[in-house]
Amino acid sequence: MKKLGTLSALLGALFSAGAVHATTLDTRSAANVLFAGNPGEPAAPSALGGDGVLQNFTGIDWHQNGAGLVQGFTLTPANNAGDFADFTLTYQAFAAAIGSTSATPDLRVAPPGPATGTYELTTTATLHERATCLNAGCSTVAITFTPATSSVWTVYFDNTPDANQAAGTGFTDGVAMLSGTWDAELSTFFATGTSGTPGATGVGSATLTGTVLMTNATYVSPALAGTRFDTTLNFPGPASPGFTRPLLVNGIATGPNTDSQFVLNIDGAQQFTPVPEPATLALVAAGIFGMGSFGRRREKRQ
Repeated sequence: MKKLGTLSALLGALFSAGAVHATTLDTRSAANVLFAGNPGEPAAPSALGGDGVLQNFTGIDWHQNGAGLVQGFTLTPANNAGDFADFTLTYQAFAAAIGSTSATPDLRVAPPGPATGTYELTTTATLHERATCLNAGCSTVAITFTPATSSVWTVYFDNTPDANQAAGTGFTDGVAMLSGTWDAELSTFFATGTSGTPGATGVGSATLTGTVLMTNATYVSPALAGTRFDTTLNFPGPASPGFTRPLLVNGIATGPNTDSQFVLNIDGAQQFTPVPEPATLALVAAGIFGMGSFGRRREKRQ
């Protein structure tokens, strides 16, 4: 019973430490014209610029209009189980919502959103992937990262929001807020016909896990350590406004869909985990040491 009490106290201390060091997202560098519905308030920087300091920042819900440009895809219905092809997927999206306990009325959600607000979050990623046929005819593929490659992502904070889904512009002109690598992937995709060609349809899902290599302390505090991205994939995607196919993805012209280059509709959400605080790590170490010592004392008594 004493051992159980020690464990409970340790867990309580850990949760308390986590609450004290909850992640914040500082939006005060943005203009403040929408705060409290008063268009006459001064522009940032000010104590209440943008939406202020968002509390308990956990992640970003990327808009369902997210787009992924596939290049170099060579699998067709002529392929068999076990055949594979390496390709590149370039992704971009703007935020539809921010995971936080604070309200975000100043967050601009580009069309088909309301397009009002004084700041926006955008993201780009470049993934090097391998599609492996799971059956004869290759209608279903498993997708993993190509060995010996690096897949990277960046999240931008933009206080001059201008993301344009149709043009595919305005996604990289903000300040890099977070960036890192994608390290592991679990993904499948099912298609009828040859992917990227007229009449073909495809649907899939993916879960990516990665590492945060850069946290811009001007915006996010404390530093973040890990990230996870859960998404659905669709080809060709729903009709506008459900999905507007962009002319550019991260500066690359999309062109018409072909069997080797085509645009996916990607709807996803990204979560983040913070770097453990030194005090939290010390509590873990002390708890483990203390429980181990308690166990040894009991063994000696017996």
